[in-house]
Amino acid sequence: MSQTFVFEELDEATRSYLLAVRDAEGAGAPGVFAPVSSSMAGCGCIGGLIIIAVTLALTLTNWINVIYDDPVRVALLQTAGILLGGWLFFAGIRSAVGKGNRKMAGNWVYVDPLHLYQAYREQVTVTKVDEVVEANFTHNYNNGSYQNSVVNVLLGGAASTSVTVNNEQRAEQMVVYLNYLAWARGAEGGERAGLPPASLGGLAKYVAKNDAEPKDAEDNINLNLVELDITEVPEEPTREHRAMPSLLPYIVMIAGAAGVFYLMSQVVNPPLRDDAIYDAVTKSTNPPSMEPRFLRAYLIDPRNARHRDDVKQKLGQFYDDAIQRLPPGGDPKLRDGMIQVLRSLKDADQPIVSVQVSEIGAKAGAEERVKKLRDELVGRMDVNADGSVSVGPHGILGEMARIMPPIQEPPGVTYNPKPPPIGVQLIDFAEKPDDAKHAHFEVTYEFVPKPNGKLYELSAKVEVRTNLDSDKPDAEFTEEGRLVPESKFNEELEHFRDKVLQGLVGKMQVPKN
Repeated sequence: MSQTFVFEELDEATRSYLLAVRDAEGAGAPGVFAPVSSSMAGCGCIGGLIIIAVTLALTLTNWINVIYDDPVRVALLQTAGILLGGWLFFAGIRSAVGKGNRKMAGNWVYVDPLHLYQAYREQVTVTKVDEVVEANFTHNYNNGSYQNSVVNVLLGGAASTSVTVNNEQRAEQMVVYLNYLAWARGAEGGERAGLPPASLGGLAKYVAKNDAEPKDAEDNINLNLVELDITEVPEEPTREHRAMPSLLPYIVMIAGAAGVFYLMSQVVNPPLRDDAIYDAVTKSTNPPSMEPRFLRAYLIDPRNARHRDDVKQKLGQFYDDAIQRLPPGGDPKLRDGMIQVLRSLKDADQPIVSVQVSEIGAKAGAEERVKKLRDELVGRMDVNADGSVSVGPHGILGEMARIMPPIQEPPGVTYNPKPPPIGVQLIDFAEKPDDAKHAHFEVTYEFVPKPNGKLYELSAKVEVRTNLDSDKPDAEFTEEGRLVPESKFNEELEHFRDKVLQGLVGKMQVPKN
């Protein structure tokens, strides 16, 4: 029956015996020793380095875009990969340099007159062979290349065991050794069976090496020809004590994980992520990606700090281009107000401005008129099912889309979805915030009744401001309309709308209903 022990749990006599055998590689021992090669050490080292390299390659480059994710979350992934790879690497190194370590058995097979020992790293399996019946070997080849040898041992009571070694000669010697022990202890062995175990083992080892017994001139066995440095063999290996768990590797592992996590999350990942995002949003090669929406995405994230000035300069250039392309015409104060609003959006987190339209002294149909006027001043922009944007040809948005169209698809490249026009990336519209005193664009109008009660005069005002808490607008435009009956309110508002659009963006493109 076989027993498996943790090497350092063996009784002191057995462990000292096996250490002496291992360190001498069987020289001077009363048995046959065979080192066993283990691919685990090499595989562990290579596999560990591969895991570390793949982890870093996938998280520190844009191969799978992980580098754009949160640095702390990426650091968790990196720590896991580096910790696993490092553990495999150092475990392989530890296994490879295990010789000389009193806690590590190593990788070898050794048979003496009483036991067969199979060592694997920290463990040793012990099988009694004092009742061995027979042994044989099988050499394994692959395409004519030797791989290993399997030694099969038949024990008393039909029990058996086998070991694998990587040396043909040692495997054959081990079989001869065991078969000689079986013969010597049998009926034909004579007085050999009464020899002390170490002496019998030394005699069997001599036979395994020389194919003959050591005899003198009178054909008697001469044990003086057997060279033994170890003259005692353990009769019954036992578990003498329990091995204490080694805490140092776990402490090192925890400390290493903490160090790797801190290094990657605080030192390595943030600047690399920043640079990667900057490269992505400013790419002007094929296909280009530098658009206001991407530049602003860089600025919105406060973790991006290395290239903020350059990104602001590039974003500001889009606004400068838009201002230069605004068609002339209309009221110069409104144009100046529009320019100041565009300039104020250069540094804004989002390019959103508010619009508020009010009808003073609301008449019948006021709500519909207010909504219609606001919608036509702003223009129309819809998001399609495929994620692309459709912009109507009218209003501020329509004119901005016209003067600053989408980036062009390079030859052979198709964008899906289509990118929105550059112009509408520079400005967007919303209702006046509840906590704001004013809107960016405030339009108020009133149909003032005349004494006869049948005619009305449109009195309208547009205020444009960049500071929503200031009562003083950056630009102001007033309009005194014609005398019209109530049935002409919509027509009069359309006339006013055209003047406002011409002043703001130099265009009047809203069709007459």
